[in-house]
Order: sequence, then C-alpha cells, then structure tokens
Amino acid sequence: MKNRIKKYLVGLLLAIPLTIGSNLANAALIKTALGIVIDGSGSISSADFATQVAAYGAVFGDASIVKADGSVVVNVIQFSSGTILEQTAIRLNDETDRATLLASIASMSQPNSATNIGGGVALSQSDMDAYLAGFAATDFALDFTKLIDVSTDGAHNTGTDPTAATTSALAAGYSAVNCLGIGASANCGWNLTGLDFVATTFAEVEAVLKIKVGTELGTIDVPEPATLLLLGLGLFGITTARYSRKA
Repeated sequence: MKNRIKKYLVGLLLAIPLTIGSNLANAALIKTALGIVIDGSGSISSADFATQVAAYGAVFGDASIVKADGSVVVNVIQFSSGTILEQTAIRLNDETDRATLLASIASMSQPNSATNIGGGVALSQSDMDAYLAGFAATDFALDFTKLIDVSTDGAHNTGTDPTAATTSALAAGYSAVNCLGIGASANCGWNLTGLDFVATTFAEVEAVLKIKVGTELGTIDVPEPATLLLLGLGLFGITTARYSRKA
C-alpha cells in the first residue's frame, strides 16, 4: 500500500511541471502594445462623450477584434487640459483582464477642459514602456509592435506639443501614432507619419474605431464596400486638409 501511494505521489509531482509547461506553451506571446488616448475636452457634449465611451467599450469587448489570449497589452489615457491614466497597462490574458479594462473605460468621467493631445501621447508611452520593461525578451513575438491610438474632436491647444510627443514615441520604438478625427473641427495635422481615420459624427465612432483597432491589431475582417467607401472618403478628406494646411 505504501509503495502504491509513493508511486502515485511521485507521478503527481512529475505531472505538475509538465502541466505548467503546457499552459505556458499555449499562452500567446505579446504581439501588440496599444496605447489608447481619448479626448475628454469641453468641446464634447456629455451625450457625445457617453457615445464615445460606449464605442470603446463595444470594440474592446469584441473578442473577434481584441483577443484576450496574452497577445495584447493595452492602456487607456484620457486628456483634456491635463491627462488621466484611466487604465494602467494591462496584458489581456483572459476575460477577467478584459472585464477589468472595460470597467475602467466605463467609469471614465469627462474633465471638460482644453485639448492636450501631446500630453496624452506622452503619458501613454511612459506608462506602457514602464510596464513592458518587466517582461523578458522571450515574452514577445518576433513581429511585436507598439502603437498609440488617439481620438479627438478638436485641435491641440495646450500642454505638450503632439508632434514632439509623437517623434519621441517613434524614437522609443513605436511603429506609429494613429489619429481618429471626429467631426469637422478635428485636427490630426500634427500626425506626420501615422494613419488618420475620420468619423463625421460621434455616432460613427464605433464603426470607424472597429476598423482602426482591428487594423492596428491585425484582426479585422475585410470591411463591406460601403464601409470601405466611408473610410476612403474620410482618409481623402483629412489628407486633403493636411496638404491645404501645409500649402
């Protein structure tokens, strides 16, 4: 009887590291670090701000767009005159982590002040890089990329210059800072290298954000022709505006 128990315990002990190793082997490497930088300035009505928050919740709650398998790290910054770290960088290992992220997004309170886009970009970078520094090189996929995702309905008018903040992020290894301009007054002209997206109203934010985040994470399905047309017209419009400003 003692020998049988001994053999069982030895087998159990040997199985533990094998089980742990199997779980680690099944965990995805970190593929994308995505900083989310959201406008909470006073030019946005409380209803539009609520629509914006709901759009982010819907997109990041969609498992087909944002995977919770350990491959994605996200932080959330809100900016107005100052900046607020709404969700410090978090690796989405499972649905519990997704729930934590969604709770942080849903609980955002709008500051209603000026527009400090550069400060939001800078805080997103510093928080993300501090978090990523805790991982070993072997935790990252070979095609690992860092991105910052800004949305705004206006123009930068206070605080850190957004072009300088973007230049700093690129120098620190970020692939791009992408901008979603909402409405006719949005100005993404500070963004010299990233992709620009356009939503003509806050009601369109969720649809455009789905394309934007899906593109950044490489999870998006091919959009319907009407959506492609909308996005194409938006990109054309903001590109034309950019060239007009330069001229």
